[in-house]
Amino acid sequence: MSEIKMIASDLDSTFFNDKKHYHKTHFAAVLNKLLAQDGHFVVASGRDVESVDPIFKSFAGKYDLVADNGAVVRTADGEIIQMVGLHVKDVATIMEVVNAMPFQPRHGAFFTGITQTYMLKSQARINLVYKAKMAKYYPNLKFIDSVDQINEPILKVTITYEEKKTQEFIDAARITLADRGHVTTSGYGSVDIVAPKINKANGLQTLASHYGFKLNENLAAFGDGLNDAEMLAAAARPFAMINGDESLKELYPLAIDDNNHDGVLKTIDTLI
Repeated sequence: MSEIKMIASDLDSTFFNDKKHYHKTHFAAVLNKLLAQDGHFVVASGRDVESVDPIFKSFAGKYDLVADNGAVVRTADGEIIQMVGLHVKDVATIMEVVNAMPFQPRHGAFFTGITQTYMLKSQARINLVYKAKMAKYYPNLKFIDSVDQINEPILKVTITYEEKKTQEFIDAARITLADRGHVTTSGYGSVDIVAPKINKANGLQTLASHYGFKLNENLAAFGDGLNDAEMLAAAARPFAMINGDESLKELYPLAIDDNNHDGVLKTIDTLI
């Protein structure tokens, strides 16, 4: 019989409600109970570290983190145990695919580096409102003329299209990149590209090995989108969100409630 020692949850449309909030009091109670059982709560998100930590600042040191869809893995005590990036030449190839598409993205591609974030000046002009928002959100955002100006590995490339156009771009990027990158989507037109063989399950496996756990025996996982597919497939107790992608809902048990009604936390209450 499996013993749940790790609980991993996606954030947007899973742990967070539609207003990007979560029930802190309920979470605190769940987290304290889990920690008392020598368990671990893992934030497993396509978001980067900079956008996760402020949201969970009152729980600092009490949660593990799989960020950038698996590119970065950090233990609860702050140790980085995985950091894997794309080669700059492969980022250039991605942008060649973007430029070759017969339609434009909603806004410029966003490159998450190890030390800072980047956006091409040419792409920044696609959506000036988004450019201003990102510049405010990421004070270290650097606008560049060419990806050749990036002198560090890129943990993640994020680009967004109209939802009906997303799959066409994903297919083109997968064909062109082949085994040089992993292309995935969390839905709503957002596409993330990370290093090959990197995904949330890979990041969770790194954590499980660090703590001496097994994903197929000790992991419960919650997700709503296709970038959660590998994580759910690897978990002993996978749960798809009621509001999630239909393909996941066909494969996995559903969380007790949707993301707007503490579905993740309510389900965890039945597990621990």
